[in-house]
Amino acid sequence: MEGRTFVIGVDGSDNADKAFNWMLDNLVGKNDNVVVVHCAELTIPFSTQDAVSISNAMAEEHKKIDILIAKYAEILKKRGIAGRAMRIDGQKPGEAIISTAASCNANMIVTGTRGLGSIRRTILGSVSDYIVKHATVPVTIYRD
Repeated sequence: MEGRTFVIGVDGSDNADKAFNWMLDNLVGKNDNVVVVHCAELTIPFSTQDAVSISNAMAEEHKKIDILIAKYAEILKKRGIAGRAMRIDGQKPGEAIISTAASCNANMIVTGTRGLGSIRRTILGSVSDYIVKHATVPVTIYRD
């Protein structure tokens, strides 16, 4: 029997970790596939005009992202779950998760939520709101 494909977006937060673990414990079966997506949003303070400092800060951010991706890949491997963890650059997180789900024919998208209030969500936007509005497959939003 061929399994299902789950796509989950992660950002390195506790909420993302909890959503990921909940998905593995409650949704993913032995024949299923998991695609972990991290959309790199580099947060480098550009308060300096020094190109070397900016380059070093970017290298440090990339290193942190590589460690995050490796962490999720290792968890999948240790638990014997087929799948991969990947980094996507150049897209907003919601768009990256939606496009990844489409390209791998996902059966479901899972995402955590930060629990923003309605005013903050309106100002900052919400990845989970975006996913719910644009997904063509079922979406599960995990809230701790």
